Amino acid sequence: MIANYSTLTAKQKKVYSVIESYIKTNGIPPTVREIGELVGEKTPGAVQGILNRLEQKGVIKRQLGAARSIQLVSQDDQMYSKPVFIPKIKKISKRNLDDLTSIYNIERYAPFAPEVLDGNGSFFVIDSPTDGLEESGFTADDTILVNTSAEPTDGDIVLIFYETRALLRRYYAGENGTLSLKADSSILDKEIFEPDEVRIIGRVEGRYSKF
Repeated sequence: MIANYSTLTAKQKKVYSVIESYIKTNGIPPTVREIGELVGEKTPGAVQGILNRLEQKGVIKRQLGAARSIQLVSQDDQMYSKPVFIPKIKKISKRNLDDLTSIYNIERYAPFAPEVLDGNGSFFVIDSPTDGLEESGFTADDTILVNTSAEPTDGDIVLIFYETRALLRRYYAGENGTLSLKADSSILDKEIFEPDEVRIIGRVEGRYSKF
C-alpha cells in the first residue's frame, strides 16, 4: 500500500478507494463529478478539496487543467510512467467546431506516455482525414494527435476546417496576413486563404498507423 495511506482521514480513504476501483473497472480515471456521485458528495468544490489534500499527502498526482488526469501513487510503481488519457473524438463539423471535446463527441480515451506530450498543450486524437497529405504518408487508417494550443510555424502540419471539411495541410505564413496551406495533392484548387475563411484547429503532433 502507499506510504502515506495511514495518514488519510476516513473520507479521504473512501475517495481514494473509489478512484482506485474506478480505474480498475474502466481503465481511465474518474472525473470530479463522477467521484462526487460515487461517494455521495454533491458539491464539486468539496470533492476538489479532498483531492487537493490527497495530492498534498502524495497519494495521487494530477495534471493541471486536464480532465481525467488523476494518477494513484504507490511505492511499487515508481519505475512506471503513468499514461495520460487523451480524448479520441468522433467527428469535426460546423456544429461542434467550438466544442470538439464535448462528452457527446468523445469516442473513448486513448492512453499516451506523458513524455510524448507537451505539458502545456491541449490534445485530442482523431482518424486522419483522407484529403491533404497522402504522399507524405497520411492515410485513412491513421490516427493523428492534434495539439489545439500550439502556434504553428512554417512547415508544420496542421488540421484545418474549410467550408464543411476537415483537411490536413502544411502551414506557411503568407503575405499581407494571408495563410498558405499546402497539400501534396487535393481536390481543392486553393492554397492561399484569408484568416477568416479557414479555421486552424491545431498542429499535428503525431501520426499512428495500423499494421
